[in-house]
Amino acid sequence: MKAHNPANRPLPASRHWIAALLAVGLVAPTLLMAQAAPVAAAGFAKIQGFVIDSVHNGPLAKAVVLVEGVSRQTMTDIDGRFTIDSIPPGEHRVMVLSAVLDTLGLSMRTPPYTFTAGKTSELDLSIPSPERISTAICPSAQRMRGPAAMVGFVRDPDTKEPAIGSKVQLVYYEPDLIGRKQLRTREATVDSSGLYKICGLPGDMSGKVQVFRNGVSSGEVAAEVSNGFLALRGFSIVGQHGAMVAYKSDSGKTRMVAKGTARVTGRVMDKKGQPLKDARVMLQGGGDVAITKANGDFTLDSLPSGTQALQVRKLGYSVTEVAVELSAAEPATTTITMSDAVPLLQTMRVEASKDKALSDVGYLQRKQTGMGYFMDGDQINKDAISFADVMRVAPGLKVMPLGDGRTYVITDSRNPAGNGCVNFYVDNTHWTEITPGDINTFVRPDELVAVEIYHGAETPPQYTTPGMSSCATVVAWTRARINTQASSSKKP
Repeated sequence: MKAHNPANRPLPASRHWIAALLAVGLVAPTLLMAQAAPVAAAGFAKIQGFVIDSVHNGPLAKAVVLVEGVSRQTMTDIDGRFTIDSIPPGEHRVMVLSAVLDTLGLSMRTPPYTFTAGKTSELDLSIPSPERISTAICPSAQRMRGPAAMVGFVRDPDTKEPAIGSKVQLVYYEPDLIGRKQLRTREATVDSSGLYKICGLPGDMSGKVQVFRNGVSSGEVAAEVSNGFLALRGFSIVGQHGAMVAYKSDSGKTRMVAKGTARVTGRVMDKKGQPLKDARVMLQGGGDVAITKANGDFTLDSLPSGTQALQVRKLGYSVTEVAVELSAAEPATTTITMSDAVPLLQTMRVEASKDKALSDVGYLQRKQTGMGYFMDGDQINKDAISFADVMRVAPGLKVMPLGDGRTYVITDSRNPAGNGCVNFYVDNTHWTEITPGDINTFVRPDELVAVEIYHGAETPPQYTTPGMSSCATVVAWTRARINTQASSSKKP
């Protein structure tokens, strides 16, 4: 028996598309009744079956399946299987709750069914396919542009209320008629229920997405359409930040970095599942730094709430970024897997994209001023042992060994009166030294794209550290930032 009836409860006007989904029978659990042995508890009924996630083409694990009105419920296992016993005989509805359904704004609820004492019912439920959902929520005119859609809810991380009026911005590349990749920016406004949707996307889209609300921005996280029709991505963002720290960006404008009371703990692993010691973990865009312990564990405190991105670096591994949901109400936990570093093949297209990205971050413009010393392309020794070795050819800098004979530090040979102090910026973020020379442990020569070196008064204002204006400054740009810049647009 097909069950096509929607839940009998009112829906907000802003969610007519959800009502349309239900009305056309997209939420269609299948009830298959079969003769089976009586349940253990005499006088009661029993149901068992599977819940299928058609969006991700697999079983729906950790979904709550409940029988309404009788306080009987369970959770699906890793295979999507569930069993509920001791159900009083009579008419009852079965409902499924899950994060996937919440992101879609759908409810899965069967029509009333008569349960018979001593009998077992087989109940198989399935989320609608990505194509059917995309077709239902997107007007045909928008689907002419592309078959896929991106949809989700945006909420306040602490109050859980809808972040009404927030702007969701998606940036991705799309080939034009002759195959050239063109940068696209699409935006959507969060409605009164917290919902956003972006229609008309390519079926194989991958890009970056970020949310903006009252001058607050979320972390920039990855998004993709991998099934040809649908991408699900929920966000959380606060209405305003508490404490703020100001620093200047590469354009010379002041940028505010937020502080908060959220906390994240986690573990960094390699692709074989082994813990990684001495990996450097920080919030995307700067802030405090955590170094992983021998078991790979780390903790970061005083973070802003909402959807954020953690950036992880370790010598010999590719820079890794992972999204986390932070809240002042409870600490977040995450496990981060790093991949081995793989050198990128340099092609003319990659070089052109790189030059555009270097221009966007202001590197090429500063190079033309004649102030400072600049290294890019073949000027950077990608085969050097460490970052310090790359800096040996830079005028005015001196590479000195520490007492242990293994660690080397970069000093300013033009300013001995200032103890040879050097300030470092990596991908436009001020580098906080945990131990002298630790930049050699986290920034590899083969990932460098460009380097700027300044001394004293020639340092641009955005890279002048208060109280240390006489120090040398080294600004390093890596593939992690330049590749991201090549696929990003100017944020509002």
